Amino acid sequence: MLSVEEVDLASLADALRACVGPTLSASYLRGKTLLRDVLARHLRCSDHQAEELIETLELQGFIRFPHYADETHPMGRRQWMIGRGPLG
Repeated sequence: MLSVEEVDLASLADALRACVGPTLSASYLRGKTLLRDVLARHLRCSDHQAEELIETLELQGFIRFPHYADETHPMGRRQWMIGRGPLG
């Protein structure tokens, strides 16, 4: 079983970049689902584990979707950024 705590986030971000590139044009939820599916296939893990990893990557700044000051996200397609490390 995959231990989320033991995963190298930088290598996961690299795997996402290799599959989808440095950006992904999608809405917030659609993009998050696409990234989750890529990780689930790459790691051969459950959707739930991949979802946790996407959440962690987002919280740690390796992936980013535009957001407003109140932490809500704009509607519609925007660019998900996928960094090699935490995005500043």
